Amino acid sequence: MRSKTVVRARGLGQLRSSILRDVAEEYSAYLARRHLGWVTVESYLRIAAHFARWLGRRGAAPDRSLVGRFMSEHLPRCRCRVRVLRSRIATRAALRHLLAVLQAQRSFAEELARPLPVDVEVARFDAYLRDVRGCAPATRHQRSVYVRQLLSAMFGAGVVDPAGMTPSVVYDFVSIRPRPCRPGTLGAITVSLRSYFRFLSLEGRCPSGLLDAVPRVARWRLDSLPAQLSEDELLRFLASFDAATSRGRRDHAMVLCMVVLGLRAVEVAALRLRDVDWRSGRLHVPPTKTRRGRDLPLPQSVGRALVAYLKRGRPQGSSDLLFLRIGMFEGEPLNSSCVRSAVRLAYARAGFPRHYTGTHRLRHTAATRLVVSGATAKEVADILGHADLGSTAIYAKVDLPRLQAVALPWPGGLR
Repeated sequence: MRSKTVVRARGLGQLRSSILRDVAEEYSAYLARRHLGWVTVESYLRIAAHFARWLGRRGAAPDRSLVGRFMSEHLPRCRCRVRVLRSRIATRAALRHLLAVLQAQRSFAEELARPLPVDVEVARFDAYLRDVRGCAPATRHQRSVYVRQLLSAMFGAGVVDPAGMTPSVVYDFVSIRPRPCRPGTLGAITVSLRSYFRFLSLEGRCPSGLLDAVPRVARWRLDSLPAQLSEDELLRFLASFDAATSRGRRDHAMVLCMVVLGLRAVEVAALRLRDVDWRSGRLHVPPTKTRRGRDLPLPQSVGRALVAYLKRGRPQGSSDLLFLRIGMFEGEPLNSSCVRSAVRLAYARAGFPRHYTGTHRLRHTAATRLVVSGATAKEVADILGHADLGSTAIYAKVDLPRLQAVALPWPGGLR
C-alpha cells in the first residue's frame, strides 16, 4: 500500500511540472492549513494540475472566466490521457482554493483582482434582482449562475455586448447541453435567461426577438406526484445515522428538522441557538426564501435529537448558528450545501437509488404525512411556509384514503 507521502508527492509533482509551478508549494501548504484529509489534498492537487495542463495547451494565464470555461466546456468532454478526477463538485472546490492562492501571489494578484466584463454585467443583473425584483438570495444566485454561463460562453473575457446575441445562439445554449438535464433544471435555466433579457429590455439593450427565442420546457403544473419516502424507506434513512459520533448526531438532528417539520435546507442552515425556545417548546424558523419567518411546535423527537447534538456533538465556536461544521473547518458556520451533502450521504448509506439526491424529498415526506394524518391545506401551508396555497395543492393528490372516498367507479367495471 502506498504511503500518504508518496501519494501527495505524485499530485504535487504533476503541479510542479505545469505552468503553475510557481504556486505549487504554496497551494499544497494552503490545503494542509485548511485541515483537509490527505485523500482530498491529493485529489485537489491532481485537479489543479489538470487545469494547469489545459491552460498550458491554450497558452493562457489563469483567471475566473477560464475556470468557468474549463468546467463547462472541457470537463464534460475531457479525453485527457492522464488519469484525472472529473467530479464537478471536487473540481469547483479545488479551483476555488487555487484562485485564493493565486490571488495572494503578486504575479497574479493584479490580474485576478481586475473584474472581468462578465463579472460586471452579472453584478448589475444581481442588483436588479435584489432591488427591483426583490428576489431571495438563493434565487439571485441560481439565476446569476446560468446567466454567467451564457455570457462566458459567448464573450469569454471580452466585452459583453448584448447586441451580439442572436436568437439561434440563445436557443442552442438551452437545447444543446453538455450534460443531460431534467425538466426542472431546464426550466430554471429558461426562467433565468428570460429574467436577464427583461433586465436588458428595461435598460433598452435587448435585441429584438431575443426574449421570444428562449424555448419553453414541456411541463405542467401539478402533473406529477411529489417525491417522498415511504415508511420503510424513512426507517432505513433515519437508521443510517451513527448516533455514537458527533457528525451522526448533528446530521440526524438536521434531517429530523426537514422530515418532521418540513424545513428547507437553507432554513436548517440558518437556525440559531436562540431560535429554539425550550420553555414553550417552539422553534422559530428565520425568514429565508419567502422573507417571512414562522414559529413551529417542537416535537419530542426533534427536541431529543437537538439535545443529543448540543450536549455531545456541537463543536466550540464563536458562531451562534445552531448547526456548525464538524471535522473539516470545525466550528465554522454550516451552509445549505453542507446540509444537502449530509442528506446525499445518508441516501447512499441507506442503499437508495442514485436519483435520490435532493433535500426536498424530505420536505415532501413531511407534507405528505401531515396531509394523510388529516391536516388541512392551510395548516400544511403554514407549517411549510408557503406564501401561496397553490403551492400546497399538489399534496392533495397523495391523500389516498380521501381520494378513494370520492373516486367514481371505472366505466365497464374491473377487468
